[in-house]
Amino acid sequence: MLRVAVVLIGLVLSLLLFRKAAGTLHIGKINLISYTMYLFLLQTYAGASLVYLGDRNHYTMNYIMNDSSFDIMFYSVLLTALLFPLSIRVLYGIMNVDIRVRYREYLEKPVEIRSERPMFWILSVTGFICCLFLLIYIIKIGYFPLLRLVYKPAGFDFGIERQRISSITVINSYVTNVVIGTGIPLLSYMAFAYALALKKKFWWWALTFVLFGASIVEETLNFEKSPVVFYLFVMLLILMYSRGGLKTKTVVLFGICAAVIIVFIYTEQGYSFFSGDSNFYNGPVGRVLFTQVGTLAMHFDLFPFMFPFLGGRSLSPTAMSLLGIDGSYVRSGKLVMDYYGSDKVYDGTGGVMNTVFIGEAYANFGWIGMILGIVYVAVLMGLLFWMFLKIRKNPWNLAIACMLTGKLALASQGGFTDFIYNFQTILLLLLIPIGHFAPIVWKKLYHREKRGA
Repeated sequence: MLRVAVVLIGLVLSLLLFRKAAGTLHIGKINLISYTMYLFLLQTYAGASLVYLGDRNHYTMNYIMNDSSFDIMFYSVLLTALLFPLSIRVLYGIMNVDIRVRYREYLEKPVEIRSERPMFWILSVTGFICCLFLLIYIIKIGYFPLLRLVYKPAGFDFGIERQRISSITVINSYVTNVVIGTGIPLLSYMAFAYALALKKKFWWWALTFVLFGASIVEETLNFEKSPVVFYLFVMLLILMYSRGGLKTKTVVLFGICAAVIIVFIYTEQGYSFFSGDSNFYNGPVGRVLFTQVGTLAMHFDLFPFMFPFLGGRSLSPTAMSLLGIDGSYVRSGKLVMDYYGSDKVYDGTGGVMNTVFIGEAYANFGWIGMILGIVYVAVLMGLLFWMFLKIRKNPWNLAIACMLTGKLALASQGGFTDFIYNFQTILLLLLIPIGHFAPIVWKKLYHREKRGA
């Protein structure tokens, strides 16, 4: 009973603190902080609590060598559930910001439209170039990946193909990630934001439709099960902010559709949901509830007993060189996969074992690093959320803010070092001032040409 009380009290306190930090927990008015909270509670706190209360039937639990790792894992999650929103609340108190009022005022603002015509041509031309790169990428793959989710030939192995496709690039990995992985979805978000704001502008909706199709193709390139859902969720965020919020039933309907999509993809990849109790742990439910926390327990089980703390070696090679960190680059999730999932590594289907960001913070910097990491990520997210509410509410900024909301919230479930240096995040942040000054430059050049004529 004591453990149940700890779980419930921790949950209630966390919800109260997150409500203060996010301004609202209304699912029809989701923002960066509340979205991060929902992902954390669903993918980490819920599973950690079940493990803490004795449910250790998921396959990841079988690898744990020291049973104390389970309790350490839960108390670390509990600390995150309290310290993360508390840090944001303290930050806003120091800044004298009433985030609830600021967020409500932001939602009530209309979307501003400036320089519509040049923006349409800029997005169209850029979109054409990005789609051309996507076509080249698909040609290099040798088949259309989306069709493989609908029809899988005999002997086709999604795991092996996923690893092969991940190694394919167009020019280089940076160009591939920026032009295809970031460019196509971002352009579709911008086109959608303009289409919503302009309502009956046919060409904006046509552009949105083309870029939406290209984005769905891009999100399914390596057969991952959730990217399509998270892509669509950012679309929902844009609709939410454009309309000043959505009804709860609309968001619930989206959740049901998302679940259907995930079940369909799992089914097409050979999973069964209607035969045997083990499917609860092996299917999407087990993946959501237990895989993250099982991998987190592995981090506490592995470091520093089997491997020494990494000391920042999980930072990107660029960041390592800037900070003067010696040694080879290695993500903690990769080491965990190599150690606990060696059979998958051997047959070529093993990647990394991702977990909530505190796992990588601990693996690199120990307990003090993990605690400081919680505060650091919380303050960073709090500042970015505040910044989103301060910039102009136009389609350009709206698309970038929503895309960053999705990426940063997901990054909290994937690794700590992405919050120190991440090229795509920096690029998206730089696009905000570019979008502010570009129309000004355009007008000056346009008027200069007219005077010259």
